[in-house]
Amino acid sequence: MDPVSSIVGSDDIEIRFSILVDRLDDYMEENFGERTAKGEINEYLQAILSGQISKKTILHHNTERLLSKELSIKKESSITLTFIYTATTQYLIKSDLTDNAWAALAEAKQYFAYYAGLVDPINHKRTERAEKGGRQKAQNAAELETITMTLLSKRRPRKGWRNAYDAAHDIASELSTMANERNISTPTNIEDLIHKLTTLILENKEVARVFESPQV
Repeated sequence: MDPVSSIVGSDDIEIRFSILVDRLDDYMEENFGERTAKGEINEYLQAILSGQISKKTILHHNTERLLSKELSIKKESSITLTFIYTATTQYLIKSDLTDNAWAALAEAKQYFAYYAGLVDPINHKRTERAEKGGRQKAQNAAELETITMTLLSKRRPRKGWRNAYDAAHDIASELSTMANERNISTPTNIEDLIHKLTTLILENKEVARVFESPQV
């Protein structure tokens, strides 16, 4: 059984965990050319369960993260702590220890945010690549948010949706058609699109406000 299976459900902790794993997928692809973080998370989990990773290990990496003057060391420690707490979150979710899982997930997100905030001052080429086409990408993202909010308002059931996934599932097909008409790129696989929309509903404050609105 794959301990990091695809998680799609109504439980918020599982959705949040899945979102973090997706972001770690991006990290793995960017740094190692791999699209999945599952194997890495599994290895960290086994190391935790076997006692190879302990509180002393976490203290060591936290110290390196905060005190080292080497950017590479700070990055390595930050991403290691991210994977440690992501693996811990996975274990706690499967053990039905939801409160503890939320705490571990918060730690993982904190360390990953810290990692993302570390900037290499000599990495100008990556910055230039990121900026190229950034304005168009931002415009497309804004249009996608607008379409999503329009459809959330238009198709909301009288009693509202049970969860963000149901809402995303309900508007995905029509949104895909509208996005194509405006030349806005969206995932071609419907489940990937639903996942993207679920994330948008949960993570974007404006979209979330429309989703949670009691108006019909």
